[in-house]
Amino acid sequence: MGRLALVQSRSARGDFAVPWRRVSGIVAAAAAVLGLLYLAARETPLFAVRTVEITGGSEPVRKAVREAARPVEGESLVALDGKSLMRELEALPSVRSARYDRAFPSTLRIFLRPELPLGIVRLGPDRWVVSERGRIIRRHAPGSSERYPRFRLPGRPNVVPGSYLTDPAARVMLGALAVVPRNFPVRIHMARLEGGRLTMDLRAPWGRPELRLGEGVDVRMKLAVAALVLRSLSADARSSVGYVDVSVPERTVVGTNPKVEG
Repeated sequence: MGRLALVQSRSARGDFAVPWRRVSGIVAAAAAVLGLLYLAARETPLFAVRTVEITGGSEPVRKAVREAARPVEGESLVALDGKSLMRELEALPSVRSARYDRAFPSTLRIFLRPELPLGIVRLGPDRWVVSERGRIIRRHAPGSSERYPRFRLPGRPNVVPGSYLTDPAARVMLGALAVVPRNFPVRIHMARLEGGRLTMDLRAPWGRPELRLGEGVDVRMKLAVAALVLRSLSADARSSVGYVDVSVPERTVVGTNPKVEG
């Protein structure tokens, strides 16, 4: 019985050997065909990039991206090095992130997430528009009507669009400006950090009071309290306000003299 079983086992292996060889041959042939098709697709003008569609960002941002993507026009969508192109686009100071999609036969779609301006930083004699992440987007043109909140830092060399502010003070002020409610009742003109205490200079139709936030913690809650207080003031009371101190939110102080601590 043992010898008979051995003969049957060898026979079974032999029966399966031929089909597997055939399958392997078919797979190899299919891979070769696909490889040839891929090479043909890389070279054929049918898949050349003729249209670049850009979604997201303002018109100036899209214009900069279109210019950066111009070298890929005429190249094959199949052969496109998308990762390299995205790195180039994200190196643009106005682009936070980008992704793409191949729309065959000849359209490249680019989707943008732009850097959003948050403030204007003064570095020595120069002023720059900066994003929430502290990225320098562009130089602030003298006489520009942009009304972003401002803050000041010591001057430094090698400041160019695309570089980042890494100062702890910049992080505190940008972090505070980033959480200002959209419906805050007055405009924030300037942020200052002095002795670890954060202050915002406000611009309102009825005056220019200070908003004292104290240490840069719980800023979102402090701003919410400040908004509530400013809205609750009567028109007569607003005109005499010199400062609102929410450094201790549960003991908010409204004063008429900005030189006196609450």
